[in-house]
Amino acid sequence: MPESAQQSTLDIALVRMGVTVSSSDLLFGYTIGLYFGFWQALLIALGYSALVAGASMLIGYIGVRERTSFALSSRFIFGRDGSRLVSLVMAVIIAGFYGYILGITVDVFPGHTNPAILGVYSVVLGAIFLVISALGFAGGLRWASRVGVPLMIVLVLVADIAAVHHAGGLHAIAAITPKLAGKMALATMIGLGVSKWLAGAIISPDLMRFGKNGWTVVSTSLAEFVVGNFGFNLLGLILGLSLGASDLGRAFGLLGITALATVAFIVQSITVEMNELYAASLAVSNALGVGRVATNIAVGVIGIAIGYYGVVHGIIGAFLGWIGDVGYALPALAGVMIADYFVVRRLRYPEGLEGVAAVNWRAVAAFLVTIAVNLYLGLGLHDTFWHSMPFIGFVLYIVFSIPQTLRSWSAKAAGSAAD
Repeated sequence: MPESAQQSTLDIALVRMGVTVSSSDLLFGYTIGLYFGFWQALLIALGYSALVAGASMLIGYIGVRERTSFALSSRFIFGRDGSRLVSLVMAVIIAGFYGYILGITVDVFPGHTNPAILGVYSVVLGAIFLVISALGFAGGLRWASRVGVPLMIVLVLVADIAAVHHAGGLHAIAAITPKLAGKMALATMIGLGVSKWLAGAIISPDLMRFGKNGWTVVSTSLAEFVVGNFGFNLLGLILGLSLGASDLGRAFGLLGITALATVAFIVQSITVEMNELYAASLAVSNALGVGRVATNIAVGVIGIAIGYYGVVHGIIGAFLGWIGDVGYALPALAGVMIADYFVVRRLRYPEGLEGVAAVNWRAVAAFLVTIAVNLYLGLGLHDTFWHSMPFIGFVLYIVFSIPQTLRSWSAKAAGSAAD
């Protein structure tokens, strides 16, 4: 990435904050409000936002220092062919989020309790997303982004004002006992929050390669996850605490703003869904060597099925289950990335891809073994927090790379001495 392509820190921060103004973020904040009281909910939202911001700063620093995207960085880490595994994993995860966001949007539509109507909604909305993505209506997408984000903010502010009035004031909200109080541990919800946004932290280099310096990484990561994500979660949890409805569709119905919610969710979701559909189909294409048109259609159809499944079986429970499953793989990838660049390589990638191995088996092994350990912790020992953190993958990759790390540090020390 040439220096001439650098963008202002403010522009990057606004783009990153815009990502967090999403239906899935609102739903997650709403869910926190169903399980936890106001002050605990604030602690959870701020806590997991800070953890993800920290991971984003570390991974994003790779982008601003090396001027490489996530895809290019993964080649240095996993090898030219080994990176295909990472692309495939990310494709599956992004496709899953695409499907569940489609389901979240369908869930606010009128008549959302009828399975047949839900099926029609899912197919029609999914087909619209697929057609727009295939035809590439760039002007329409820009228009949707400019209108959708402010419209979503207006929707939430209107809903929150109505919810606060419904509950009897902010002091009443702070005193409310959540509908599902005691049914989820605080650490579990923090772990789910980290899992939800870790994919966003991992692809931080895609934007950070346009940044000017390390301050850009720190400030924009805080803007995205601590200001934007935490702020939108706060609005969502007020709705969850105030209304206690089992899903957003019912909540907006109680407030009498279903029509506004439907329009806002559709318009706002267009840009988000297009980006995810494109990213997932491109990742599959890179991983399997299949044409992007075919992968675009495949991801779109799978997304429709996932969205329909989620909304029929209860979108909140299905979405929480999905991000819980994501928490077994994403932390492994983040841990390996951070360990490789900051510890094993001592903040330096080779100048070109010529010397990069076809497969870095140490990275692949650390990634797969970490997933196995995470599955054992989560499914066998019923851990709900530690397997969602990047620590295990970080440590395992360093253990697998002791000779390489020692050589790298020795070369660094020798270079410093020569200077």
